[in-house]
Amino acid sequence: MKKEYVLIFIIGLFLLSYVLDAVVNPLHLNLPTPYHYLDPKVLNLYPFTTASIVIKGIALFLTPLLLLSLVEGYYPAKAGALLILIALMQLYALQDIATKAQVVPLEWALSISLAGVTLILPAIWYFIMGGISWLHKSLGGKEENTTETQESEDINKEPSSQ
Repeated sequence: MKKEYVLIFIIGLFLLSYVLDAVVNPLHLNLPTPYHYLDPKVLNLYPFTTASIVIKGIALFLTPLLLLSLVEGYYPAKAGALLILIALMQLYALQDIATKAQVVPLEWALSISLAGVTLILPAIWYFIMGGISWLHKSLGGKEENTTETQESEDINKEPSSQ
């Protein structure tokens, strides 16, 4: 799938979530943590808001993955960056809800927390890919040609005489 289509999809999800938020009244719940929203009673009481939270969560989940896909390779660095982002997202959501700071609406804090939890899967994937890449390289496998090495090979080639 082309990255431009993914970007349009993410923008569409954000727009859809704003439309859904405009239709629904803001949440006024006293939650100790974002994870207390996952109680089935609360989920069944606010299904429309839950849909909005999930849509925002998907958009927030896809955004860093789209940005990381712009860089080829560097799997351990991508995994480390995702782990830092996951920790910051969880800490921010916890602080915002626990202190009732309301810097962002409750729906956004819950979406940030949801996206942070789900980003652990790509982080694990990047760690696995980094290990496979390192193992392949250490066993004497060829490195994949990047455009930089391919350009340097093209420069070093002698022009063919005709």
